[in-house]
Amino acid sequence: MNAIQRNDYDLILIGSGIGALTVASLMAQLRSKRVLILERHYVAGGFTHSFQRRGFHWDPGLHYVGQLQPGSGTRNLFDLVTNQQVEWQRMAEPFEKFVYPGFTFDLYGDPKRFQADLIERFPTEARAIRRYFNDIAKGAAALFLDAAQQNGTVLYKLVGAIAKLWHGIDLNLTTQEYLDQHFQDPRLKALLASQWGDYGVPPSESPFALHATIASHYLEGGYYPVGGSGKIAQSVQQAVEAQGGNVLLNREVAEILVDQGRAVGVRVCNLKTKQDEEYSAPVVVSNAGTYNTYLKFIPAHYPIPFRETLRQFYQDHPPATNVALYIGFSDDPRQLGFQGENHWIFNTFDHQTVDRQKGQWLQEGEPLQAYLSFPSLKDPEAKKHTAEIIAAADYESFASWRDQHWLHRDDQYQALKQHIQEQLLAIAECHYPGFTELVDYCEVSTPLTNEHFTAHPQGSMYGLPVAPERFMSQNRSWTRVKTPIPGLYMTGSDVYTMGIMGAMMGALLTTSQLPDGISIPQGFTAAVKAKS
Repeated sequence: MNAIQRNDYDLILIGSGIGALTVASLMAQLRSKRVLILERHYVAGGFTHSFQRRGFHWDPGLHYVGQLQPGSGTRNLFDLVTNQQVEWQRMAEPFEKFVYPGFTFDLYGDPKRFQADLIERFPTEARAIRRYFNDIAKGAAALFLDAAQQNGTVLYKLVGAIAKLWHGIDLNLTTQEYLDQHFQDPRLKALLASQWGDYGVPPSESPFALHATIASHYLEGGYYPVGGSGKIAQSVQQAVEAQGGNVLLNREVAEILVDQGRAVGVRVCNLKTKQDEEYSAPVVVSNAGTYNTYLKFIPAHYPIPFRETLRQFYQDHPPATNVALYIGFSDDPRQLGFQGENHWIFNTFDHQTVDRQKGQWLQEGEPLQAYLSFPSLKDPEAKKHTAEIIAAADYESFASWRDQHWLHRDDQYQALKQHIQEQLLAIAECHYPGFTELVDYCEVSTPLTNEHFTAHPQGSMYGLPVAPERFMSQNRSWTRVKTPIPGLYMTGSDVYTMGIMGAMMGALLTTSQLPDGISIPQGFTAAVKAKS
């Protein structure tokens, strides 16, 4: 039961989400490091993995990515990380539809058209709309520069301090406060906040800088990986193995090993053999999130000064989670007018009510919000047509089944999943008659599914909640790359912000802090060279 297998590496990464994959790929390719990636799931990729049933294909975490227009710095960086092995398909236009009672707005991947369409719909708010587009650029800069100040060099700290004079965005300013200060029409306020599901925090609680980061991210449209998001982890695994590294699946980290006050490796449980294994390295990087790293992996006797405040923050700010319905179609959904765009469906203009009632509909009534996406219409390699319907949920509605095993939960749990399926199909059918007639296969996932495969607390989708309290001076240590333990570093969304690109940029902050690391300018320069 306790047979020990020892292996030495230059660098160990806990988790295989995009943050870990980015660090692993860059350190392997640019620094020739022998890297080990440890993943508890039986497939690599974290929320960038794919899965199939009966020939149908879905991506549980990656639905679209912005800022990947050819030639952009972020596209070059992504291509470097994936060693030019992943192709990206631009989504059909409009790439998003915001659907409200008696009101629909089409979003095109052209910021000038977006602005013009808003002004045409709300002409009396034209001045505030123009200011909004300037302010989301400033808000996005504020959030990144803050993360760089916390984790960057003296130069970044200086640049960040000077930039505050330009952007003037306080991280304590909420999205709702900004909208209320500058706009009058409640429909326009709701419309501008429509993508809050991409970060999981309602407008009244989210920093405007966070909203600005996500809104800016999609101004140039959305992109989808050809062949599905699973191609990302496959490409990185090739780069890691080329330098003598490895990706090990079914490895659940039990403890970060600390010797004489320094991280020296990890102890894991092999979920197939049920045996313990140990791996050593002078550098350990956790992509498992602040909660798991500080409250589960580091030995309890090791003094971490902020353990209790972190625990309390999670109690005060339950992380965002969801339910998802994965659909396989018997025929082409384009016959109903769909072209691959995302649909954000809201049955109210009040986003705070959507968040407040995210658990109520699970027991009775219908969801006030749903996100409808079509993987097969975004992917030119798709063989069969699919869709996903996602809705916000609370964890407590499922907590009583957390100790029952995946795929073996009781009849009451199955009945709840059936109710979820019926309600999500109903909201789609209500807005798009004939939708349910095309449905051939359905499968429901819940927060317990997320928790089982990712070990994120309460099945969290987006990591550490981005509430204003996260930026208080006494809480800054949670999101720093360098931990209180020498040799142990953090990466991914908790270092910067959520989402594929947020976690990737968090990883770039990480590589800039590692021994023999890669600075942010070096990373982008290497990306350009690799392209040419």
